[in-house]
Amino acid sequence: MKRLMRLSEVALVLNVHIRTVYRMVTDASLMALQIRGSWRVDPSDLQSYITRQKQQFAEDYGCIQDYSSLV
Repeated sequence: MKRLMRLSEVALVLNVHIRTVYRMVTDASLMALQIRGSWRVDPSDLQSYITRQKQQFAEDYGCIQDYSSLV
């Protein structure tokens, strides 16, 4: 089983303040679970969040997502 991450660890990975991560959890943009009052994030949920953000950026700015088509 994968080790769940604390919000402070997620903040380090994303290079943001822990309050930002807490806001992401409370507005449901980042999936998390609460264990005895402490929030935890599954690493695969964090990766999904990052992937969604990249896709949204690409859609908003018309970026190429799959570079293999250029070869």
